[in-house]
Amino acid sequence: MTEEKIRQFMENTARTKGWRLTPDEEQIGYLLEGFAVNVNRYGYLQCPCREGSGSRDRDKDILCPCDYADPDIAAYGQCYCGLYLNEETFLQGGAPGSIPERRPEEKFRED
Repeated sequence: MTEEKIRQFMENTARTKGWRLTPDEEQIGYLLEGFAVNVNRYGYLQCPCREGSGSRDRDKDILCPCDYADPDIAAYGQCYCGLYLNEETFLQGGAPGSIPERRPEEKFRED
């Protein structure tokens, strides 16, 4: 999957969900690269800010947009990696910050 296709996916996801992409093009570039690495490594669009297991079934909660994006955007105005923002955060300048990890600790452990 090319970075152009990944960018289209990101834009379509934001539009469909009523979100905005971060206006920080450097951040978008970093995330595009991370998505491309994960697609080449795992074969799926896994959140580039989280470590995957290589099992699509095990990682399904962190496929973009991850299961935690909606509650993170509702609570913090952005998703974990700062790619997707709500309208208010976007209009305030949209500088993504650090937010707490919602993914349960057991998801990080190898079985």
